[in-house]
Amino acid sequence: MTRLALVALLLSPAVAAAKPAYKQTLAGHMGPYLPARVNDCRLCHVPGDTGPHEAKPRNAFGERLEEVRGELKAAGKPTDIAARFATVADEDTDGDGASNLLEVLTGHLPDDAKDKPSAEELKAAEKTLAKYKRFLASYPWRPFEPVRRPDVPKAGDGWALNPIDRFIADGHREQELTPRPDADKATLLRRVHLDLTGLPPTSEEVAAFLKDESPTAYEKVVDGLLASERYGERWGRHWMDVWRYSDWAGWTDGNSVRDSQPHVWRWRDWIVESLNADKGYDRMAVEMLAGDEVAPDDPQTLRATGYLARNFKSSREKWLTDVVDHTFLAFQGITLGCARCHDHFYDPVKQSEYYRVRAVFEPHRVRLDPWGGEKDTKKDGLARAYDEVPAPPTYLYERGDERNPDTSKPLDPGVPAFLKVPFPEAKPGAKESTGRRLAFARWLTDPKNPLTARVAANHIWMRHFGQPLVPSPADFGANGRRPVHPALLDWLAAEFVERKWSMKHLHRLIVTSRAYRMASTPDPKNAAADRDNLYFWRVAPRRLEAEAVRDQLLFVAGKLDLTTGGPDLDHAKGLTIYRRSLYFR
Repeated sequence: MTRLALVALLLSPAVAAAKPAYKQTLAGHMGPYLPARVNDCRLCHVPGDTGPHEAKPRNAFGERLEEVRGELKAAGKPTDIAARFATVADEDTDGDGASNLLEVLTGHLPDDAKDKPSAEELKAAEKTLAKYKRFLASYPWRPFEPVRRPDVPKAGDGWALNPIDRFIADGHREQELTPRPDADKATLLRRVHLDLTGLPPTSEEVAAFLKDESPTAYEKVVDGLLASERYGERWGRHWMDVWRYSDWAGWTDGNSVRDSQPHVWRWRDWIVESLNADKGYDRMAVEMLAGDEVAPDDPQTLRATGYLARNFKSSREKWLTDVVDHTFLAFQGITLGCARCHDHFYDPVKQSEYYRVRAVFEPHRVRLDPWGGEKDTKKDGLARAYDEVPAPPTYLYERGDERNPDTSKPLDPGVPAFLKVPFPEAKPGAKESTGRRLAFARWLTDPKNPLTARVAANHIWMRHFGQPLVPSPADFGANGRRPVHPALLDWLAAEFVERKWSMKHLHRLIVTSRAYRMASTPDPKNAAADRDNLYFWRVAPRRLEAEAVRDQLLFVAGKLDLTTGGPDLDHAKGLTIYRRSLYFR
């Protein structure tokens, strides 16, 4: 084939790349009503093998979708795949007598007249179609738009105890599910103790709760658990997983640190203390990302920058890649790292924007400062971040290869534009501060940021119910999975921000809901309709993690040492040192 012919073929309107993003967008548009058989490239493209750099030609249905793109664009309307599919839904592309929508709902291809749904399938599709239309009219999942507080549904009279239950009851009504009765008091007490402190109730606490018949007996228990030092240890362990806490690793004899930093345990203690004090989630994020810029002379705040010290790697490239990628995974639920080598396939993130975020962190380094009266940082010290270089250049790496930087275009610090929250001006502070990380932290915790509160609320919900509202907690983008309860998550996120980012408030709201108090017992009818308990008709049983199991065994034996804080302990001594598992490296 000549070069001219190849160019003509690639420009032909009958050929286009089958884009994974289209599949994901259509799956999000149709939700649970898109059968697996048609969630496939064959829906729009001619089947068959093509070369690695060849595009798949469109079939008749794909051609029609492409025609509609031009029609919608000319009319000034959205042209995404969902909008185009909605436009042609009632058409019959292959002329077999069944609309495109009915063919897709029944798992048949709308471009193939031979692949026609049966009369029985079409009859069954009537009920599915009604549910699908209600699904389209339901509260939309728009994670990249600002959080707004949705109206609380009116469902759940006689059952609901707080707004959470109204949202859950609305799902029960739609799916014709019957919620399980309340768990017995002993089961509920054990559940909430383990959730909030990681330790079971004592026999005396069980007896007292069973005896207390006052209407606020349970609420008093919840308040006591949230006030306990054990709460910060339990939830500190959860957040340490999200923020990738790790004690240092290296080659001791060679005095070489490969990962994290010595004495990073001070960050762990800061996390536990901050949670116990109910420090706002927004303030915690600011201090972790820029504690040295917001309080440069306060060693207690500087401990928080262990978040950045933990990401240290002997390779500077790997170090900065981890900081950028995991900061967005943890706080924004975006796979920003996918834009390191090219524009993001699924979300509207440009490759240049990835490197603008990198520019935020480019100046920073980590070091060990003396702590207290100890001058030898090998014995004790503070692992902290600081800005070493005032204005280091950041370049885009062609195809993500650090050996090929585009030095013709230095990039300023910035953030993805599609989130529509302006990046604040970076104002250099005292010595060793460019102001870049503080500006980024302010951007991250701006109430207008659409993702920060949603992602945090989803993490908290997940650890109370064993399953998150957004099934992909580190990916709120188009390649993630749509939540079944988007309105509930938005309501929780709005409540979180309005209550000054108080995690204890969110915990209390969740564990005092009727949804949380339900039994875990099975129900065959409910299980047939919702086997995965997506609509929370019961509290699903779940396994305790190994660390909590160990702590429980020691606790019930009366051996657990409840001393808080301090240096990391040798994990090999876990059978002879009876501290909580949180403190072992």
